[in-house]
Amino acid sequence: MSESPYAIPAEELLTPVAAADQVEGQALPEVPATGWSGDPLRHADGGAGDADGD
Repeated sequence: MSESPYAIPAEELLTPVAAADQVEGQALPEVPATGWSGDPLRHADGGAGDADGD
């Protein structure tokens, strides 16, 4: 059986990476869920399962 063209060498998988390089920074602050206004279920169908709510 031939070797996979997608194989990754073990040395590449086991290379230590600094913790600072593993963290992704966000450009915009996260909006807390309590800051949302309105009813989150205002478009819900009431459990009927069809589009017009009957």
